[in-house]
Amino acid sequence: MIEWLRKLAADEFGRIVITIAGTLTAVALGTFLGTFKDVFIENGKRKRLAWLTAVRLTVILDKYVDNCSENVQDTGHYDNEGVRHTRVAQPQLEYPSDLGWTSLHRQLMYAAFRLKVAHDSVESSLEFIGSEISFPPDYDEYYAEKRVSFSEQGLAALELIRSLKDHYDVPTADRRGYDPLGTFNGMLEARDKEDAEREARRQELERKRIAAGEPPGLFPI
Repeated sequence: MIEWLRKLAADEFGRIVITIAGTLTAVALGTFLGTFKDVFIENGKRKRLAWLTAVRLTVILDKYVDNCSENVQDTGHYDNEGVRHTRVAQPQLEYPSDLGWTSLHRQLMYAAFRLKVAHDSVESSLEFIGSEISFPPDYDEYYAEKRVSFSEQGLAALELIRSLKDHYDVPTADRRGYDPLGTFNGMLEARDKEDAEREARRQELERKRIAAGEPPGLFPI
């Protein structure tokens, strides 16, 4: 190879060929390095944007979890007329318009949007229950539904926070001595127990009705 190059460089045409080849090689190498540099820099920017977006989203969700926990534990208070009122405002879930959504993993982005849709549905449902189904002075149906709905929302938010931490290693709220996970699970377990006991009472009542000769209920409650 070296001998061939020596022979090629021995005349003027060969030297021109070598010069052109060297120039083209240098240009190609420069272009490759420039492209590699741009890709490397852009990749770094995307990673930093994804991490920052995950941090901002985690802060929003941590606050949402705390607010859900406050609502789950809110038993209300009674005014001088004996009417029950909430002690804390309902949780709010709003995402800033400048969050870098497209930098996040698509499944995490979808989970965040799904949580927001579910939150809006809970708000609408509680508004309907509070105005059309639950009545003063106790508003029992409203409080029962609020405890369940925000327990489920809180659990979904905690799961999303865990996923963000696993994927982007973001910091999360320090809750030493405070366990919202236990609060949410405990509330849902209590609701399941109440539902099971209610169903057992219904079935026993139905059994007694049939034993007394009454026809089975078409629409048991």
